[in-house]
Amino acid sequence: MKNIKVIEKKGIYPGKNVVVLAGVHGNESFGVRMLEKVIPNLKIVRGKVNFIFANLEAIKQDKRFVEYNLNRCFYKNQPVKIVNTLEGKTAREIIPYLDEADLMLDVHASNNPESVEFVICMPQSFEFANILPFEKVSWNWDEFEPGSTDYYMNLQKKVGICIECGYTKDKESEKRGEKALMNFLINSGSINGYFIGLKKQTYFKIVDLYKNKNVFKKFKDFDDFGKLNDKTLIGFDGDKKVYANEGDFLLFVKDSDNLGDECFLVAREETLLNKESLNKEKRNGE
Repeated sequence: MKNIKVIEKKGIYPGKNVVVLAGVHGNESFGVRMLEKVIPNLKIVRGKVNFIFANLEAIKQDKRFVEYNLNRCFYKNQPVKIVNTLEGKTAREIIPYLDEADLMLDVHASNNPESVEFVICMPQSFEFANILPFEKVSWNWDEFEPGSTDYYMNLQKKVGICIECGYTKDKESEKRGEKALMNFLINSGSINGYFIGLKKQTYFKIVDLYKNKNVFKKFKDFDDFGKLNDKTLIGFDGDKKVYANEGDFLLFVKDSDNLGDECFLVAREETLLNKESLNKEKRNGE
């Protein structure tokens, strides 16, 4: 059973091979809606763009995934626990397109109304991250959360970017996603146009991931990318108190009864990269 839908659009001139993904998480219908709206009117001038609607069954069921998180399935050699799952098979449907691609953009959104928009990539993709309408750029996820679409592109030293556009039901998220898609395709040479919605950017490096050994209960709600001003109690792993340090930034703090779950991530602000971003902004303004 095919669990993806692919729409291919080609230009009349040679150019880059680009993949754009939506629906990797089936309950993030935002990306699917956006592509359905944009694709019919999009004229590719150079190269080829494959728009992939991933995990159709999860989209149909409005579930994040059916059997396994698809964004942890993209490996050259999948672990045994993944191979026979629906999402493991789905990743193997998508991988040949990623192998052919020069560039990839994976569109995500959140079902949390308080969610923050940001970019996920590695340094070889910063040139593309810089032209996206997001204030926050994060990197070094692969060390802690391997198996994503961008992880797979990073293995090949290609441009691979995941965009978290904000709350899935927010019209501003949809506008942000459309701008990001257009800027990405302009920068790849796939379409003609001018960059829109550029932002002053701050860079964050992911430095830790906390996985629980017992039932984890967060101490309180934490804002994504919220900076800690002191050593702070984050939650309880069973009876053990779990802290993060002054100056840390937290992401995705959640309760979990599943042992070994991803309970929260820790990031640090990358001052050197931020200075380079500011210098680039100054040069562009001269």
